Amino acid sequence: MIENVRMDRWRTTRIGAWIAGPRSEPAPATGDLTAEAGRSAVRVLAVLAAGTSALVLPVLLRGAVMDAPTLRPALEMMLALFSLSAAWLLRAQFVASRRLRDLLLVSATLGLGLMTLCINALPAALDVSQSIFLAAAGVYGQLVVAAIFAGAAAIPADRVVPPPKHPTRVGMLLGVAPLASATLGGLLMSAFRLDLGAHVGATGEAFVIVLVLASTGLLVYAATLLGPESVRRCPDHGVTLLAIAGLLLAGADLCRLTMRTLPYGEVGIGTALRVLSGAVLLCAAVTLERRVRAREARAAALAERRRVARDLHDGIAQDLAFIAAHGPQIAAEMGDEHPVVVAARRALAISRSTISNLSDPAGATAGEALDAVAQELRHRFDVAIAVDAQIDGHVPSGVREHLSRIAREAIANAARHGQARNVLVSLRRVGGGVALRVIDDGCGIPVGDRGAIPEGFGLRSMRERAGALGGHLTVRQAPDGGTELEVVLP
Repeated sequence: MIENVRMDRWRTTRIGAWIAGPRSEPAPATGDLTAEAGRSAVRVLAVLAAGTSALVLPVLLRGAVMDAPTLRPALEMMLALFSLSAAWLLRAQFVASRRLRDLLLVSATLGLGLMTLCINALPAALDVSQSIFLAAAGVYGQLVVAAIFAGAAAIPADRVVPPPKHPTRVGMLLGVAPLASATLGGLLMSAFRLDLGAHVGATGEAFVIVLVLASTGLLVYAATLLGPESVRRCPDHGVTLLAIAGLLLAGADLCRLTMRTLPYGEVGIGTALRVLSGAVLLCAAVTLERRVRAREARAAALAERRRVARDLHDGIAQDLAFIAAHGPQIAAEMGDEHPVVVAARRALAISRSTISNLSDPAGATAGEALDAVAQELRHRFDVAIAVDAQIDGHVPSGVREHLSRIAREAIANAARHGQARNVLVSLRRVGGGVALRVIDDGCGIPVGDRGAIPEGFGLRSMRERAGALGGHLTVRQAPDGGTELEVVLP
C-alpha cells in the first residue's frame, strides 16, 4: 500500500508524469480538438501571410533601395551563417531518422550557405565590383538550391535511406552542387559575354526570366507541399517554418525581375527577404533538432527504466518468489495470516507491479519503445542504429511490446552474426496495418543449397511473435548487401 502511494505521488510530479506517461489513453476532449483546430488555422494563416508578402513586397517596394556599404556584407554573412548553422542542426535530424527528405534538406541548406558565402558575402566584404560571372553564378546557384528544396518536399516523409558505407558523402556532394553549378553557369555566361545582372539585351532578359521563374516556381511548389503537410501532421511547427522559408526565398528571387541588380554597396527588399528566410530556416532547424534531442532523452529514460526493471526481476523479485513459494509450508505451520506469509505475498505483488510499470509505461509510444531499444543496443554492440517511426497515435501495449522484442532480436542478430555497423529501423502505416522493417549493412544471412534461409531459434521466435498478432515476417537479402527483415501486422 505504501509503495503504491509513493508510485502515485511520483507520477503526479512533472518528471514522473513525463517519464511514466498517462495511465490511460482517454479520448480527446472537445476543448482539445477546438484548440488543435485553432493551432492548425494559425499555421495556415502564417503560411498564407508569408506567401502574400513574398509576392506583394517585391512589387510594392521595388524602388526602396538603401545605400549601405557596410550593411550589405554583414547581411550576406548573416545569411551564410544562418544557412550553415541550419545545415549542421538538420544533420542531427538525418542521423536520427535516416529519411531521404532530411538528407536533401541538409544538402539544400548547406548549398545555400556555401553559395551565399562565396558568391555574395566574400565579394561584398572585399568590395568586388559586380561582374558577369557573379551575377550569373547567383542565378544558377539559386536554381539548384530551389530544385533540391523542392525534391525534399516532394519525397514522401517515410522514404528512408538504406545504411550506406559513408552516409555523409552523398549529402556533401549535393551540398556542393549549388556552388559548382553557380561556378559553371558564371563561367559559361562569361564566355558568351551574356550579362544576367544588368538585364542588358533581349537575350539576357530572356535568360533571367526563365531561370528566375523556374527557381521561384520550384520554391512555391515546395511550400505548397509542405504547408498542407504541417496541418495534417499535428503538431509540426518545423515543417510550417520550412514552408515559410521557401516562400520568402521565392519572393527574394522575384526581386530579380522587379528591380535591377544592386551593387554590393546597396540593400533592397530582396536582400531583406533572403536574410529573413535564413532566420526562419534556422528556427525550423532548431525546432527539429530540439525534437530529436527530446526523443533521445525519452529513449534514454525508458531504457534506464527497463534496466532497473530487469535488475529488480533478476534480483529482489527472484528472492521474493522463492520466499512466496515456501508460503504454503510456512502457512501450514504458522497459519495463513502469519506476518511473514502476508509480507512475502504483498512484496512480490508490489515488485511485479513495479517491474511492469517500469518496463512498459502506459504513455510510451511505439517510436519511443524502439528508440529505447536502439539506445540500449547501440552501446552494447557498438553499432549505429537509426530509428524512423512514422506512426500517428498510440499502438496497443501488447503490439508495442512484440514489435520492440522483434526489433531487439533483429538488431542483435545483425550485430552478432552479420557484423553490421549500421542498422536502420523503420515503422510506418501500410494500408490498415503496421510495417516494421530492420535493414543492416552486414554480411547477410546465409542461404541454403536450395535457396532457403535456415531458421534458428531467434528467427523462429520472431516469426511466432508476428504470427501471434496475425501478421507475417519476411527475411531477404538486401539489394546492396546485408539483411532486410520486414514484419507486417494487420
